[in-house]
Amino acid sequence: MDDTNNPPLAWSRNVAGMTLIELREATLSLTLSQSRHGVPQPQLEVILPASAVHRQLRAALHAFSASLELATPASERWLVQMEILDAPRRGRLYLELAEGSHPEAMRGLMLLHTLMG
Repeated sequence: MDDTNNPPLAWSRNVAGMTLIELREATLSLTLSQSRHGVPQPQLEVILPASAVHRQLRAALHAFSASLELATPASERWLVQMEILDAPRRGRLYLELAEGSHPEAMRGLMLLHTLMG
């Protein structure tokens, strides 16, 4: 089944009591960082509004993560990871790349970009 024309899950649904407006108020930042081992690491940082609670952050990260997993081609071997950086407002999704190559990192960045709507 090809869902490439559907909007990402987190933007199209009410997720764990978070309304579409609350998600639109989130700040999303896409970067290519490096792991502690110097390997490229595509990441999407999520910062929720000041009114957010810890569970809303976790729900948003899980929703983004699920969307990313479902959009990842079967040929890619990276791992989708999430991390709480500053509860209850800030977390990130990042890809642990299988090969650590620049082309793989760019493919990962492009896929993460689709989550930003």
